[in-house]
Amino acid sequence: MAEGSIAWALPTRGSWLRSRVGRVAVALALAGALAFAAALLVHGARAPAGPLLDAVRAKGELVVGVREYARPAPPGQPSPAEPDAFDVAAARYLADRLQVNLRIVTDRQSGTADLADLNLAGARAVRANAVATPYTGGTGALVVLRGSAYTHVRDLAQREVCVPQGSPYVTTLAQRTGVVPRLYPSAIRAVAGFMAGECQALADDEVVIARLLSLPEWRFYRRLGDKISADDGNPEVTMRVEDRASAAWLDRAVRDWRTDGALTHARERRAGDIAFEVTQLQDGLVCHS
Repeated sequence: MAEGSIAWALPTRGSWLRSRVGRVAVALALAGALAFAAALLVHGARAPAGPLLDAVRAKGELVVGVREYARPAPPGQPSPAEPDAFDVAAARYLADRLQVNLRIVTDRQSGTADLADLNLAGARAVRANAVATPYTGGTGALVVLRGSAYTHVRDLAQREVCVPQGSPYVTTLAQRTGVVPRLYPSAIRAVAGFMAGECQALADDEVVIARLLSLPEWRFYRRLGDKISADDGNPEVTMRVEDRASAAWLDRAVRDWRTDGALTHARERRAGDIAFEVTQLQDGLVCHS
């Protein structure tokens, strides 16, 4: 070979085959690992859970009782109550985990709420057959009139604060801050009550408060610096019957709902829904209930 030339070493047929076999082996191993992981996910969703959820799987349908409220409507033309979208999102998550269909019922559907396999916060009175982990969560916040003298939550002691039914902040506000929660049947009713001067402050998820304060019409309000912690010790999912095995399965599912991004997405969507309903009030619609 002449000086300065470059020599390229071509692989032999044997080395090429060994390399290809190695790549195929790695690919097969990776495919097997993915299949095993998928099988674990399916097994986890379909694993025996207890008599209640086994019956749900057998019939292929999960019946869940949720809160409901009437959306803003023109004066004198009340709209029918509709299920709370946040509750429906949580119920859908559980039904998907069980790989069954979902049927939503409310208290106003006579005779159906009592047949629900599960009930979510505010839909029915909390019973002993409860799941330990609540499905709501996140830090709460307080908003007051911009020109008011309130600077901290302690300044609101013994004063009324508008709070929606099923709020995870009621216990914290009542027992740790000394304020007097005034409950409303829905978040939009609590907002309307606050705007009408029925309370000195409004308490809700900080995501909701931030969205409301971004509206031009809410420049007359301000947020207090205090953060309100959710009461994570208050059960919010109750079962039709006592079933410890099903309760344990549901508790794991609710924990996943809180940590895998589903709760965060539901909170953001709820904030958008409430902000939209507030703009409807400002356009002349009213709350009828």
